[in-house]
Amino acid sequence: MNQEGMLKPALIGGVLLGILSVVPVISLGNCLCCAWVIGGGVLSSYLYVKGSPVGVTLGRGVALGMLTGAIGALVDTVFSIPLQLLLSRLGMGASQEIQQMMEQIPQFPPELKRAVLSVLAGGKGISFLVVVVGALFKLAIYSVVAMIGGALGVAIFEKRDKRGPTPGAGTFYQPPPPSFPQSNPPPNPPESNQAPPPDEPQA
Repeated sequence: MNQEGMLKPALIGGVLLGILSVVPVISLGNCLCCAWVIGGGVLSSYLYVKGSPVGVTLGRGVALGMLTGAIGALVDTVFSIPLQLLLSRLGMGASQEIQQMMEQIPQFPPELKRAVLSVLAGGKGISFLVVVVGALFKLAIYSVVAMIGGALGVAIFEKRDKRGPTPGAGTFYQPPPPSFPQSNPPPNPPESNQAPPPDEPQA
């Protein structure tokens, strides 16, 4: 299957993981090793393997997972905008959500973390900054984690030969007839030097 065939499975897995990641209560599943993000990558790879006529490699699963994670981050960001507006009207900040995303990165610099949280907690009317910062973190985290899910899905569901079908497999192969170089026409037979038989005497 060509690369265009990756878009539909990635859309299905990305939209699903994005919606599950933004719903307030259901989104807690991502606290368990980003379960929804990995699940979206696994789902997209399953759909891709199911629709592919040839074996799918792990590299294709990784690329599919990265695309799924990027779509999921976009869907999560779009659906979180009205939620952030609602929370800002209620006087609740969104720094806790971004803090949780930063804690999911093992080697995140502590100085940068404190700087981001201080900016987010500095005052009101920064909903746009919250959305932009959250979108960048989601894009980085979802893309990397969904790649793991894509590779995991290919390893689980792909049981075929990854080299693809052999040309002419299943059909009887008949080799072409051998071709010989054209030779010159044979020479005329040599004339016989033997004398004709004598005439028989008349009776």
